[in-house]
Amino acid sequence: MKIWRILVGGFAVVGVLAVVLTIAIVAVTFRIVGSGGAPPAPPDTIVLRLDMRDGAADRQPSQSLFGQFDSGGATLRELVDAIDRARQDDRVAGLIGHFDGEAIGMASAQELAAAVGRFRESGKFSIAYADTLGEAGPGNIAYYLAAAFEEVWILPLGTVGLTGLRVEMPFAREALNDFGVDPQFARRGDYKSFPEMFTERDFTPANREMTESLIGDLFDQLVAGVAQRRGRTVGEIRGLVDGAPFTAAEALELGLVDRLASRRDIRDEIEARGGEDAGAMDARDYLAVAPPNRAEERIGVALVYATGAVSLGRNGDSPLAGQVMGADTVAGALNEAIDNPDVKAIVLRINSPGGSAVASEIIGGAVDRAADEGKPLIVSMGEVAASGGYWIAAGAQQIVAQPATITGSIGVLYGKFDTEELWDDIGVNWGAVQRGRNADMWSATSGFSPSGTARLNALIDDVYARFLDRVAIGRGMDRAAVDAVAQGRVWTGAQAQARGLVDRLGGLDLALELAQAAAGAAPEAAVDLIVLPRVPSPLEQLFDLASGGGLRSAREVDATMQRLEPYLRSFAPLIDDPGNRLLRMPALAIR
Repeated sequence: MKIWRILVGGFAVVGVLAVVLTIAIVAVTFRIVGSGGAPPAPPDTIVLRLDMRDGAADRQPSQSLFGQFDSGGATLRELVDAIDRARQDDRVAGLIGHFDGEAIGMASAQELAAAVGRFRESGKFSIAYADTLGEAGPGNIAYYLAAAFEEVWILPLGTVGLTGLRVEMPFAREALNDFGVDPQFARRGDYKSFPEMFTERDFTPANREMTESLIGDLFDQLVAGVAQRRGRTVGEIRGLVDGAPFTAAEALELGLVDRLASRRDIRDEIEARGGEDAGAMDARDYLAVAPPNRAEERIGVALVYATGAVSLGRNGDSPLAGQVMGADTVAGALNEAIDNPDVKAIVLRINSPGGSAVASEIIGGAVDRAADEGKPLIVSMGEVAASGGYWIAAGAQQIVAQPATITGSIGVLYGKFDTEELWDDIGVNWGAVQRGRNADMWSATSGFSPSGTARLNALIDDVYARFLDRVAIGRGMDRAAVDAVAQGRVWTGAQAQARGLVDRLGGLDLALELAQAAAGAAPEAAVDLIVLPRVPSPLEQLFDLASGGGLRSAREVDATMQRLEPYLRSFAPLIDDPGNRLLRMPALAIR
């Protein structure tokens, strides 16, 4: 009877797997067949529509096999590309942007605002429509971008939340003390403030100085951008910020919006301005029918994405850190681009707060190889490229960042959490046997011994010295000059440019232009973009699942979670990177 139950159970498992694989095959089949269909036929007169309500990711994360029906919204690059191509397309009459609250970061808003500015130079109409610009919440960045359009319309019930910026950082020292957890961190750089959320009760003087400088510069950029686009003085906009938020009627009276309108009014306006045959098209649909660049000269450029917390291994997604930048994946993509004779230049797009020093050096080594092989490599920084993200960027031929990009944080921290008192309080005693004086160095059940502390400082001194050397060599700066702007301090892109850490201010479009020029191509040459790392297709994901790859990934996740369990049990809300060796920027929440 027992054997019979085992057999029945085995067949049940096989049946479930068969059903799962069948669903997967059907999903992939529909996805593949659907993707092979023709794009929607464009109307005679096109109005390009940008839906900003769900944000604009730098690059869509690789989807699971069963998420293939949901393609996600247009990426930042797709939106900018659509705007730039639409301004030169005679079929396109205008541009409509749809907004609500804060869905994108400041650097991304600057990149899109610049594209909208170029579109307006064509003389075509542009309208930003919002149901609300921050209902029961801030709407600063949404309004900053909406102001780049010729007109701003809002629902009569909407609000304009141009309330200014605020930085929040949690300080959990007292909570950790109550739990019996002792955070023990060493760092190099007075401004390397990441561990202060665990070790302090409030901002230290250095951390406050840095944060005041950051928020001050970002606020100045916000106010100046709105003032310029709305034809107001900086002083007037500062005064309006202090009086916000505003009802739609108040915003209309104050000149922050141009019309109170509904979604139906927008549809009517498309027909009124474009004619009876006018119709709206989303960015992705438009790109499928947009006229190609038929320039005689063509040049191959690789666009390599480096997104997320820097880690050893492959790209992936973490339940704690979100997207993970795997050193093997990104370095492999860079090496693929270097070895490809059709690729004449590389643009490395970085969006990362940092992470593992070793992983950063692996990717940085691939950046160095591009220089050694004579292949131009330009870095384009997104919202953030700090600490380990800057380590990767330092060896590039040129670095491009938005004024609001968060970068720098050239510093190091190592440490752990001593939970010995916690276990004593709950009556758990950890027995241990070891050989080697420092075998307990990274144990979470005890603090650092004097010998362990000495080795900790030796490690951190070595990494910080190498960080300074890497930046000094890559940027052509004196080491002492690097140290002066390092110290773990975080800068905006504008501040970083003034200190020699960034070459040019701009977006991905500028980085591509610089790459094109560095490769010796004419400005009017057409760029054949090769996007790396390659995202596995649905069919490749299915084969990976069938060959056990999905099971291997599950085992890797399980092993990782087991290693993290001692930390997560007591302070999971506070930890977003389990590594002990960190090149990481402070955890700032800017709203």
